[in-house]
Amino acid sequence: MRRILPFLIALAACVVWVGAGVLAQDDNKDFQLPPVKLKPDRPTKAKPIPPAPDDREEPKAPTEPEKEEPAPPPAPKPAEKAPPVIAKPAETPKTPPLPPPPAAPTEPAEPPAEIPGTVKQPIKAPDKSREEAIKEAQEFFGTTDQTKPAPAPKKVEPGPDLTLPPPVLAVPEKPEKPARPVDLQAETTEAQMEPTPEADISNLGEVGLVEEVARLRKAYGRALAALKDFYLKRAASHKIEWVTSEIGAFEKVPKVQYLVVAELAGPGLRPVRRIEAADQLFTEGMDYKNYPAIPPGKKEYLKLALQKFTTIIEKYPESDKIDDAAFRMGEIYGGWYFEDWARAVQTYERCWQWAPKTEYPAYFNAAKIYDEKLKNRAKAVELYNRVVADSRNTDLVNQAQDRIRALTGR
Repeated sequence: MRRILPFLIALAACVVWVGAGVLAQDDNKDFQLPPVKLKPDRPTKAKPIPPAPDDREEPKAPTEPEKEEPAPPPAPKPAEKAPPVIAKPAETPKTPPLPPPPAAPTEPAEPPAEIPGTVKQPIKAPDKSREEAIKEAQEFFGTTDQTKPAPAPKKVEPGPDLTLPPPVLAVPEKPEKPARPVDLQAETTEAQMEPTPEADISNLGEVGLVEEVARLRKAYGRALAALKDFYLKRAASHKIEWVTSEIGAFEKVPKVQYLVVAELAGPGLRPVRRIEAADQLFTEGMDYKNYPAIPPGKKEYLKLALQKFTTIIEKYPESDKIDDAAFRMGEIYGGWYFEDWARAVQTYERCWQWAPKTEYPAYFNAAKIYDEKLKNRAKAVELYNRVVADSRNTDLVNQAQDRIRALTGR
């Protein structure tokens, strides 16, 4: 019994549900909505699509306005008691064929007949040719015949063997560039030049190497001076400071003279004759040597004196002043301002070599330098003995004998 009871309840629910559906269908049959009257859609006015241009026909001139097709008449209204009509989409009217190109205007065309129920459109004036339009514009604006367009160029039809040259395009001329300064051109040319290969100077010997050093010193000084002038003309202030500082440092560097003029000349010179120019140079050199000045100005005068004496030996090697110039150079090199002992004894040696019977105390001065400055006792004793044997100055002879006893103990 308990198993049958749920089945009976479900069956009763199905019966009730089916009966409710039948009653609902009967109610729907009695109730009907009135028919809806739909108004027909008006056909849309579609503008004709202009046909595609045909290559066989000539295009219309831009000044001629295109004629507009008259609008189609409106569709008649449907009767009020007509049955409902289902609206359908309006079909697009087919484009009419392309009309032939208009002929030259001769007589005004007759306006088209009016269609009842359409809006009247203004009648357009017939198209005018290009020449008539230009003529009317000239009359309206009062222009002359100068505004007439240039006649179209005649077409040249080449024959079978005729070939036309290609058109030549006019190229605008480029403006000439201003000429560069001469110094800038020289600078760029020098920058593009390949470096000169360095020559082998290892086989020049002592004299050749010393001369090469002297030559490069002078070239370096001249280059610095020229570079300073170059920057001064262009007002390059920071570079002027650079080159000025380098010039100052170059001037402070001691210029060692590895070979003096006496060494270059050798011991074979002889004072054989009197030369006035050499005498004048010797007098000027002595004036600079004895000029009363205080340091450091005195040293500059001594340098000028050395230049005078050097010129005598280089330019006038036969002058009777060469031994005098060599002795005075020894005094300057062995003095307080230079203290160049090696050059001093060398110039003293040239003095007695060039003039063996010289009256100057070259032997004694050289022996004193070897004794006191160079500490070469053997060379000092040798030269002191020469002073005792050859000198006529008794004072110098006594001093030489005292130094020999002090150095040798005899």
